[in-house]
Amino acid sequence: MAQLSTWQQAQQAVLGSLFKDPDEYAGLIFQEAVPAMFGDPAMRHVFEAARDLWNDGRPIDVVTVGAKAGDEYAELIYNCCVLTPTAHNAPAWLSVMRDEAKISGLQAEAMAIVSAKTLEDAMASYERMGQLLSTTETDDGKTLSEMISAYLDRMNDPKPVDYLHLGIEQLDRALAISPGTFVIIAADSSAGKTALALQFSVHVALSGKRVGFFSLETPEEPLQNRLMAEIQLAGVPMPSSQHKKLSDEDLHRVMEAGIRTAQTKMRFFRKIDTLEKIRAATIRHRFEVIFIDYVQLINLPGADRWQVVSQISMALHRMAQELGVTIVGLSQITTEKGRVTITVNDLRESRQLKQDAEVILLLNRSTEEKDDDSVRILDVGKNKDGWLPSIKLKFIAENMTFAPLVTMDDIRSDGRVARQQAQIRQRRRNKTESAPSPEKTDPGPQALPPPIQDELPL
Repeated sequence: MAQLSTWQQAQQAVLGSLFKDPDEYAGLIFQEAVPAMFGDPAMRHVFEAARDLWNDGRPIDVVTVGAKAGDEYAELIYNCCVLTPTAHNAPAWLSVMRDEAKISGLQAEAMAIVSAKTLEDAMASYERMGQLLSTTETDDGKTLSEMISAYLDRMNDPKPVDYLHLGIEQLDRALAISPGTFVIIAADSSAGKTALALQFSVHVALSGKRVGFFSLETPEEPLQNRLMAEIQLAGVPMPSSQHKKLSDEDLHRVMEAGIRTAQTKMRFFRKIDTLEKIRAATIRHRFEVIFIDYVQLINLPGADRWQVVSQISMALHRMAQELGVTIVGLSQITTEKGRVTITVNDLRESRQLKQDAEVILLLNRSTEEKDDDSVRILDVGKNKDGWLPSIKLKFIAENMTFAPLVTMDDIRSDGRVARQQAQIRQRRRNKTESAPSPEKTDPGPQALPPPIQDELPL
């Protein structure tokens, strides 16, 4: 095969292959090629005409495509057929066309950066370059037999699964957060969603992941105070930081935290508030997990807030999948008047968040009379790959930390009640077998083990 060296030749050869052997190559071409790969407007028009015929289930040949495209394209169609000796090299021509189109796009964006008049324009071009480089090629799929074989290979691979753990045992048991997952944490104002996100992010960073925290709402100094209050870091009480009255022990813990986290790959951002900047920072620092507090504050032009937030949601979902990054976005909610407990339908300004997120966590205040104001209920409102537990947490305001409480449901799910009950029944059987007959001795009432408490600290 002669070496194809130009984008123009590749476009011509792909169209020629389509006309010469549509039965063999039309499916491949329409799967892998998109109109944007055709830099020549006339060839792009012919390709779109052929694709319309294919989608309508009509035959593709020089006559039908010529009639669909228009008489002025007849010569172009004829030349594509004459200058393409065989259709057998269609896959190679497709590859050349795809690469040339990508190179052309990168060159155009590079020129746009050189001539940019503002930093915003340059960052927008940089973002588009990242999208071009991260675009994945289509594949031919797998048969059912191949899927089974791939599954068995994965099960036999000794490498452990790399699910993201957030540091709350009951939650980590329920969730299987893999790279590329879009997670939403939703709560009403002042319920503690930022504190919960910081707690999760610190735990993830201490586990060795590269973490980015984009704080669009909380100023830097309060953010520092909350971090130092975190038990995982220094445990400095919030009032001590707020009034700059640290004890010698507090200072010692802060310095220890600084030494302990020196190699931690975590960064905080306060001035990055656009999708382009968030994506650029994620690529630059190779983040594995990013937190955004909160998604409705991302700056995207548009008067219709419903449409703007929908676009933000779709862009974040797409970015998570394209970059293989776990994105945890915080969201405000809007509840109906008089209703206290929030649901996934309360996500503010757009239900697209509900559609795009694979996992949605809802932080509610407890409505049980026995609970004080520090008790929260973390509901898993959506979990595409698992169950939907409700986890009771205690918010320790002094340390801005959520501590889980073990309830009877947690104990039952862990199997401990079942084991204890089996042990009780076995002890009863042992006593019955060894006891004298009722005619001779009355054993009297049997003492039972103390009841399990309804609520125990973890």
